[in-house]
Amino acid sequence: MAPESTHGESPAQAPSPARPALVADTVPQPARTPWLRDPARRPGWPADLSMLPALVLLIAVLSLFTDGLLTPSNITNVFSQSAVVAIAAIGATFVILTGGIDLSTGSVIGASGVAGAWIITSTHSVAVGIAAGLLTGTAIGLAVGVVVARLPVVPFAVTLAALYVVSGGTTLLSHGKTIAPVPAGFIDFSIDGPGGVPYAVWLAVGLYVLAQLALTRTAWGRRVVYVGANAEVARISGVDVARTKTSVYAVAGLSSAMAGMVLTSGLAGAGASMGSPLLLNIVGAVVLGGTSLFGGRGSMLRTGIGVLFLGFLSNGMSLLGLPSYDQQIVTGVLIFAAASADGLLRRLRPSLTLA
Repeated sequence: MAPESTHGESPAQAPSPARPALVADTVPQPARTPWLRDPARRPGWPADLSMLPALVLLIAVLSLFTDGLLTPSNITNVFSQSAVVAIAAIGATFVILTGGIDLSTGSVIGASGVAGAWIITSTHSVAVGIAAGLLTGTAIGLAVGVVVARLPVVPFAVTLAALYVVSGGTTLLSHGKTIAPVPAGFIDFSIDGPGGVPYAVWLAVGLYVLAQLALTRTAWGRRVVYVGANAEVARISGVDVARTKTSVYAVAGLSSAMAGMVLTSGLAGAGASMGSPLLLNIVGAVVLGGTSLFGGRGSMLRTGIGVLFLGFLSNGMSLLGLPSYDQQIVTGVLIFAAASADGLLRRLRPSLTLA
């Protein structure tokens, strides 16, 4: 007869020997990153729309003091005038998301426009001219990106130097002249379009959709955000920080080149300095929209709202009869306020950032 268990348990009920410890059991598991501190998990829509009430309020106030602000023709005019800034601001957003800055945007717009217009007037081929303009801007952006990513020089200094070099080189090669005229069909791109809305506006909308998808739905977009949030952590995690930084400047060069070709279409020609006055609005739209100058926080939706804010602000001030210098002062004050708010938010709520 089998001996009885001392605790009244049958042999079948006796506890089984402890299993050998597995390697996975002995490896310490990394602590989970708080979801508010992870840029990939941070809630997007509420923050992305934070400037929308300000845009609505601006439009409401201006409509009370101006005539014709909200007429269909004027709204189309605002969108059309904002198309160039909107397209260039796409690339600027990617750069600022990495914690960088690109001051060469205006000069790249001019260089790309001049290159494209020169090829168009020389070969009478719009397609070849557009390709030349886009290649010029991308090449400049790529060169700037390589220097920023590979040399121990701050992006501000590199892109400021590029601004002067590119602008001076373009003026030298064009002999300071405007390259014109371009074909009427190319000019129509900034005037005509489906529903009475110019093709340039539809192009800007399409590019924003693609850019937002690239930012939120691709591995490259996530790397851009992580590099801006904390470059050292991104490097330890296996992100090629130098390649990512180089790529965003190349994208900025491409978007500036597209803006340059659209501006060339609208002006029926191109000059070396035609993009220089747009730098404030391009960077300002990104900052006003809510993309952080410290990097790691922002979106194309924010930039789009910032572009519309500046577009309606400029249009409204023009309808009010304000001189250009007053408009510049107002725009500068608003951009300073937005940048200050970004810094204050970063200081008061450090737990929401990774930098």
